[in-house]
Amino acid sequence: MKKYSLIYILLVTLFLTSCNDFLKETNYSGLSDEPFYSSEVGIEALVNSCYTPSRLWYGKEGGTSMTELGTDLFLKGGDCKHPQYSLYDLNLNSQDLLVQVYWGKFYEAINYCNTALVRLKSAPLRDDIRKRRIGEVYFLRAFYYWHLVEIWGEIHLTTTPSEGVQTEAHKSSVEKIYEQIFSDLDDAITHLQGYTVQEGGRITLPAAEAFKARMLLTRGKYADAANLAEKVINDYGFQLFDKYAEVWDMANSDGATNSEVIWYVNYSSDLLLNKDISDEDYSANSTLYANANCFYSDGGNNLHLMFCYRYDLLKAGVAIDLNGIGYQRYATSRHLLELYNEDIDQRYDGTFREVIYNNGSTDNAYTSQEGDTAIYFTKKSMPKAFADRVRTKYCFKDIDSLYYADGRLKDNRWFIEMHKHADHTRSEAFERSSRRDAFVIRLSEMYLIAAEALLESDPDEAQKYFDTFIVSRGLFKYKDRPGSPQVTLEDIVKERRKEFVQEGQYFYTLKRGNMDIYVDALKTTLQGTDELYTFIIPDEEFEYRYTDEQ
Repeated sequence: MKKYSLIYILLVTLFLTSCNDFLKETNYSGLSDEPFYSSEVGIEALVNSCYTPSRLWYGKEGGTSMTELGTDLFLKGGDCKHPQYSLYDLNLNSQDLLVQVYWGKFYEAINYCNTALVRLKSAPLRDDIRKRRIGEVYFLRAFYYWHLVEIWGEIHLTTTPSEGVQTEAHKSSVEKIYEQIFSDLDDAITHLQGYTVQEGGRITLPAAEAFKARMLLTRGKYADAANLAEKVINDYGFQLFDKYAEVWDMANSDGATNSEVIWYVNYSSDLLLNKDISDEDYSANSTLYANANCFYSDGGNNLHLMFCYRYDLLKAGVAIDLNGIGYQRYATSRHLLELYNEDIDQRYDGTFREVIYNNGSTDNAYTSQEGDTAIYFTKKSMPKAFADRVRTKYCFKDIDSLYYADGRLKDNRWFIEMHKHADHTRSEAFERSSRRDAFVIRLSEMYLIAAEALLESDPDEAQKYFDTFIVSRGLFKYKDRPGSPQVTLEDIVKERRKEFVQEGQYFYTLKRGNMDIYVDALKTTLQGTDELYTFIIPDEEFEYRYTDEQ
């Protein structure tokens, strides 16, 4: 299977030099495991600790850099903290701080799961609660192993708790790791029978089935993937919103009450409950964590920070407010914007923000007043007459003012802002933490899995699932279109890119063996820079350099 041109393909070689990190044991509670883990409170705390590491990846800067940078969807913004992932830095090695953090944290998570599975056998819990907790932990172990195997390839496989200092690790094949993933998911599904109601981010039966459907598609087991995806669509009452923007409305940011969300990483309105690591751990490793720029010690979902430009620097009557802070880590690519046809697809307006209004700042070089349009950045190519007419009224840039025709940013401080993670309910403008849950699996993915998995065996059924999904995301006139052409794999992956932009999926999609059609798209987008890029694929290599003569 071809491994696509994301930098993680290089990281397989890091295993031997990184294996010691995950062997460190940390007792976060300061208590010995006996008798604490033999109590009801202790075993519940241990199971909860199996969930906590998911907050280090979902809703965080580090996980975003490792799944979105280096693709054709995002470029490095003006204050990108992980440019090596965007620039395909071939000197990346085990000393890369982001690699160090996540290698260690994912193996810590697996050790929590291994310990919990042993302890749960004799824990003082009601049988039904014990059964559910076992199912949750099996799921989480499979979930963490999936991240590890897709990023690093052949890795160490362990299903028993570490005891004392261990100095050896042994690689297992990718196939062996996936055997364990599927075994764990089967055990999770068995133990979670009857548990279908969302509860504070805990794993449910539909979550386990949906994730297994994703894994089956990843491994090319299409019939089984289609069956499970259809089951999740039909059996549990999830519903697609008529208005895509409602998926991301803060009123629906609690995954438990969002009708499209199958599983989510839970964040709380009580920010003190959002800690992703202990104060002890953060203090002991503060330099590493700070320099890695992968998450903040105060926890919470941080993605509302990452995709905004510095609108407060444009002297347009706009001060930083609850609509976002301009951390400008990730710049939307021109290619991503041009995937959307806003005349028929409501997701463009539900994903991006083109207009910012004057909020009364006296730092204003234009004539706009409070409440008026202050900044207008648009993906449209506007006539010069329009630009001349508004020049003194507000700050205006069209797509040709922001991007060169080849996709390069003219200034990586300014781009069209992706706004789907915004949180206007934060306590104050500079609050870095959001209570927004991080949606990991949504119903729309099940429609696209079913469509892709049925493409060859039952194209009419594939078309049915694809059309249902498309209609839900279209504007009214799109619903009345006179029939649609037969859906193709390219159609489905194009929809994946638009639907799940910055939801941690695109890297894993590109790694699948049937994604050949996207190598050219990736090349076209990334060649517009002054850096040398090498696309490493097992049986071929593309290399080119762009020379800026302007």
